[in-house]
Amino acid sequence: MSLVQGYTSSEEEPEENNQLKNDTVAEPPTKKQKIVQYDSNNFEEQYKLQEQQRLKEARALAKELKKKRKNKGGTPWASISSDEERVFEQNKPTIEPEQSDQEEDIFKPTSKFVGAQELDYQGRSYMHISNELKKVEPQDCFVPKQIIHTFNKAHPKGVNKLEFFPKFGHLLLSCGNDGSIKLWSVHKTFELLRIFNGHKLAVKDVSFSPNGDKFLSCGYDKVIRLWKTENGEVLRSINTSAVPNVIRFNPQNESEFIVGLSNHKIEHYDLNAIHNPIQVYDHHLGSINDLLTLDEGFASTSDDKSVRVWKWQINIPTKVISDPSQFSTPSIKKHPNSNYIALQSMDNTIKVVHSTGKYKWNKNKIYKGHQCAGYGIEIEISHDGKTIMSGDAKGFTFFWDWQSKKLVKKLKLNNSLIKCIKFHPLESSKVAIAGASGDIYICD
Repeated sequence: MSLVQGYTSSEEEPEENNQLKNDTVAEPPTKKQKIVQYDSNNFEEQYKLQEQQRLKEARALAKELKKKRKNKGGTPWASISSDEERVFEQNKPTIEPEQSDQEEDIFKPTSKFVGAQELDYQGRSYMHISNELKKVEPQDCFVPKQIIHTFNKAHPKGVNKLEFFPKFGHLLLSCGNDGSIKLWSVHKTFELLRIFNGHKLAVKDVSFSPNGDKFLSCGYDKVIRLWKTENGEVLRSINTSAVPNVIRFNPQNESEFIVGLSNHKIEHYDLNAIHNPIQVYDHHLGSINDLLTLDEGFASTSDDKSVRVWKWQINIPTKVISDPSQFSTPSIKKHPNSNYIALQSMDNTIKVVHSTGKYKWNKNKIYKGHQCAGYGIEIEISHDGKTIMSGDAKGFTFFWDWQSKKLVKKLKLNNSLIKCIKFHPLESSKVAIAGASGDIYICD
């Protein structure tokens, strides 16, 4: 073996040295760095995919919980039970939102007779007017002395409107915040006859047609319904653009009616017309509070503190009653025997204005003593025109003499708001009164 500076030739190099040389040779550092960089990129891609999948599942779970909250009340604070807060399952069949909304919108009006006897021995319903009532003529009216009957919890959440059957008053119609409308017998027997369920929310107003065979109702669900009084059949349903506050038939045409909306408009409908409404009266600047039908048109009151007089189907008021010192007017009534209009004022007074000519205020007729500021309390005038009456925020009912303006009687009913008051169209001293307590009082 030859030696050249201590190294052996490659041909004579032992196999062990060759093996050792091969084992100790390292890979280039650049190649090792490339492999590490590739592994980190792969890890980041996997992490991003996992985060996207988690985000997708979280959104699906949030959508499912939102749907359940909507079914249980529609607010973020609606309760969700613990067993329902489970992980979203992709394979579980779910109802599409559009389909569920359509199912919720389906609401069928119903009516049920709940009286003792639907027909008498001659097969006549409660719509029949007895000869005794037909022979009665309007008499001089007196102030009621006491409560003769109470319909306890007629509408548990409060009564919004009372309406006697036109001309004869043997039936009483009521509506309330419980979403129901009820028909009562108030002539010889005092009983509940029929319940009408046609609104999903509170009912604001009801109004009989001139002959009483039909009536209109409107509520917070923005729906107007025309009912048949005898059997509770819904003859027509109309959706409005805003909440209807008050509704009235045209006394000259039973197929027409007007409705005052919360968006400051008054809409005029004709049940025989193809396109409705046939007219819109939009000069008010605030929500419509009350409507009063007159001989040639109607009068309206609003939160804009003005009173406007209109002719049928003409969108220009013939008279505007407005004054800087004027207050909002929640109720308006016409005197039956003279050319005066009485207005409930939010300054705890009842004021009177002439209903013809220049519609001037009668400063000599102001009725005081009750508390109505801040409440939509109704006023009423007896059919002989001698007595004017109003509810009160503290549970009283006030009766004034029309001529002398003196307080004749102050009747205590309860400790809550008295909102509705109606005088019987024939009898001399029968009055129906109701309010926030939900009870209906028949006084005589």
